Amino acid sequence: MSKDRPLTRMVRKHSCPSNVYIVGTDCPDLAIWERMILIILKIKTGILGFGTIALILVLGAFFPSAAFANNNYQPSPWASTKITIANTAGLMSEDFGRRQFTENITRRDFCELLINSYQLFGYPLPEVLDSHPFTDTQDKIPEQSFMLGLTSGTAEGIFSPDLPLTREMAVVMLGRLRILFQSEHKIMDEQQAEQILQKYAKDSDKLSDWAKRHMADAYSRGIIAGTDIGILSPKDNVTREQAVILALNTLAYSDESRINTTEIAECFLPAPSGIYISQYYQKGEVNLTWGEIPSASAYEVRVYKDGVLAYSARTKNHNLDFRTSSQDNNSTNIFINDRKTVRAVLEVVPLDKTGNPSMFSLRREFIVSPNDSQRVGSITSRSQPRFNSATEALSHMEDIDVPVWQLASGTKKTATITLTVHKDVAEDVKKIFADIYNGEEKFPIKNCYGYSYRGITSTSQHNSGLAIDINPDENYFIGRDGTIKAGKLWKPGENPYSILPDGDVVRAFKKYGWHWSPDRVWSSGADYMHFSLSGT
Repeated sequence: MSKDRPLTRMVRKHSCPSNVYIVGTDCPDLAIWERMILIILKIKTGILGFGTIALILVLGAFFPSAAFANNNYQPSPWASTKITIANTAGLMSEDFGRRQFTENITRRDFCELLINSYQLFGYPLPEVLDSHPFTDTQDKIPEQSFMLGLTSGTAEGIFSPDLPLTREMAVVMLGRLRILFQSEHKIMDEQQAEQILQKYAKDSDKLSDWAKRHMADAYSRGIIAGTDIGILSPKDNVTREQAVILALNTLAYSDESRINTTEIAECFLPAPSGIYISQYYQKGEVNLTWGEIPSASAYEVRVYKDGVLAYSARTKNHNLDFRTSSQDNNSTNIFINDRKTVRAVLEVVPLDKTGNPSMFSLRREFIVSPNDSQRVGSITSRSQPRFNSATEALSHMEDIDVPVWQLASGTKKTATITLTVHKDVAEDVKKIFADIYNGEEKFPIKNCYGYSYRGITSTSQHNSGLAIDINPDENYFIGRDGTIKAGKLWKPGENPYSILPDGDVVRAFKKYGWHWSPDRVWSSGADYMHFSLSGT
C-alpha cells in the first residue's frame, strides 16, 4: 500500500489543553446523565411535578448533544463542542451520527468529509467521468476526491473504501485539501519536515516516508495534535469524531470566515500548535513561539508565574520574546528579577478578523531556571583567567559516580561511570545524569568525558570542568560547510547512541541551565556531543 495510507483512539479529558489528547474514557459528564436518569425515574413514579418537568425540558436544550437527538449515537463529551459546530455548519452528512462516533472511520467516509469541506469553502465539485479511476468502487465520493487530487488510492486502481483510516493517511489527504484552500502556503519541504520531526516527535521513526512532510506540516500548524506530548502515533486509526474535528480544524485554519454562519455565533479558530514551546528555559533565554494561524487577526496572550498572572497582551506576532539578548525585544522581561526556579504557564487565544476570541486556546506549561550568569560568574571567577596548568585545574575538580544505561548484545543494562567535573557543578551533574537514567528513553551512554585540560591557550570549557561530551562517535561535530570535524555520524532515532534534539538528554541538561551546542548557533558549526554551562 502507498500514497494516502490507513489517530490512537484519542479521548481528551476535560482537564487537558485543547490540542493535547491522551488515552482515557472516564468523563465527569457521565455523572450528569446519571442524575438525569434519576430524575426521569422520579417523573415516572410521580415524585416530580409538571413544573419541574418543564424546567428539565428547557435545560435539556442546552446540552451540546441535543443537536444529535434524532440520531442513534452521541459524540464523546470532549468532542461535543466541535462536533456540534461541524454539524451546524453542514460538514457532516445527515446520517453521520447513525453510527458510533468512536468507531474507526473508513477511507470512503473520510473522503465524504473532505468533499463536504470543499463545498463549504464555496468551490464547485467536478463532474464524475464515465471512466472510473478505481476498480473496487464506483462511488462518486472517492471518484470526486480522486479528481480533486485528494486521494490516489492505496495501490494502482485500488481505493479500499472500507479500510480504516490511519493518522498518517489522514494528514496526507488533509494536506492536499489545505493546499486547495491555501495555494500560497505549500507543504513544507523534506528538510524542514525532518527538522520538525527529529526535534519535536519522539516516534518519528514510525512514520512512513510518504507521510513525513504532511505529518510535520499538519503537526506544526496545529491541525493535528499528538496523542501525548511528542507522540504522533502515525499508524493508529482515526475515529469518526476525530475525523470530523480534523476536517473542521483544517477549514478553520484555512479561513474560518468561509464557514461561519448566523447559526454559529462563536469564533472557533483552532488552538495554535505548542510544539515549539520548550519544557525548560533559562531566565535570559525565554522565547515563546507558537504555531501561526493564518486566519487569526491577532492573539490574546497571558503568562502565569507560579499560578499568578504576570503578563497579558494582544499581539499580531506569534511569539513572545523575553530574551535579554534580543535586539527587538517586544515584551517586558517578566523573568529578569527571578532568583529561583519558576513554574510558568502560557495561554494563547487566537482572535478572528473582527477581534472575537476563539473558543479554543493553547495552554502550555514550562519551567524557567534562574539565569546562570551569577553562578557561572562565581565559578569562572575562580577558574578564569584560564588555569595555568593541569595541576592548578585539578585542584578545582571533583570525581563523581553517576548511573547510566549501556548496551550489551542489544540489551540495555545498568552501569556506573566516573566523571571529573568542576566541584561547583558536581551536584547538578549528578542530578542531570539521574534524570537521564530515569528517563523513558533509557538513553545508552557508551563514552562520556568531562574535565580535560587542553592547554592554557584553549578556550574549551573542558579545561574548567564545565563541559561534558557524550558518545562522541555517534554525535559528530560538523562545520557549517558540512565538514565533519570530530566524530563519525549523527542519526537520532536510527542510531541508539545519537542524541535526540528534544530527548531525555537535552532536556535534562537544559533543566539545570546547561547548553547543547546545536542550540547555540556557533559560527564554527554544531557539536552534537557537547554540553556546557556557558554555551561555549
